Amino acid sequence: MRVGMARRFRGLSSCRVVVLACFACSVITLLIAGHADEATKRFDIKAQPLSEALMAFGAQTGAIVLASSELTTGKFSKSVTGQLTPQEALTRILQGTGLKFETSPNGTILIVRTSSPDR
Repeated sequence: MRVGMARRFRGLSSCRVVVLACFACSVITLLIAGHADEATKRFDIKAQPLSEALMAFGAQTGAIVLASSELTTGKFSKSVTGQLTPQEALTRILQGTGLKFETSPNGTILIVRTSSPDR
């Protein structure tokens, strides 16, 4: 089988090999660009109590978000609207709360205190 493949490639002109290589590169570029589009998502989360905003974020992304009520009680989120990555959206939600997020190895998002609250 390898001998047959080698004969086919030897029979191709160098121009055809270059065209095939360019085509392969184009396909790879399109696949990578497709994944980049998947990295952003349309968010529409209004300013609200933080616990509710985190639930809305989880519903829109499918992510599991864990936050103790001790951390979220009395805190309000910023509104988040637009085409963003989930990390950008969550950063905006938490802005000014004194909290940040960490992602565990299994993908769960943990809400924790920052060392110094945002002002």
